[in-house]
Amino acid sequence: MIVALDIPVIRSCRRLGNRGLIPVIVLAEFYALARKKAGRDAAQKYFSEMELSGLDIIPVNIPAAKQAGILRAKYQEKVPWGDCLIAAAAIEGRAEYIVTEDPHFTTIKEIKARRTSEIQV
Repeated sequence: MIVALDIPVIRSCRRLGNRGLIPVIVLAEFYALARKKAGRDAAQKYFSEMELSGLDIIPVNIPAAKQAGILRAKYQEKVPWGDCLIAAAAIEGRAEYIVTEDPHFTTIKEIKARRTSEIQV
């Protein structure tokens, strides 16, 4: 599973021993959003929690970059680059699904997306 921007889900993945992936782009997006909404100290706290979560943090590699380009072209540039990179990481990492509230992921047929509320914590 790819975990996108949800600390309770990340905590439950760690607690339940599930395999979870966090693409580095999610870390960047999360930090920026948390800093904007909650300030620098909170952003650093939550970033550190994600970083030390025990989940696999995966870099954007060459195969994922190519896959992101394929997705971006296939969906006629309607899916943002960041989401294409996250979806590509899910595909390359053979994730069962992505946990997200972002509606763009439901349009990408190559992956499955689950809303945070669908995940039992």
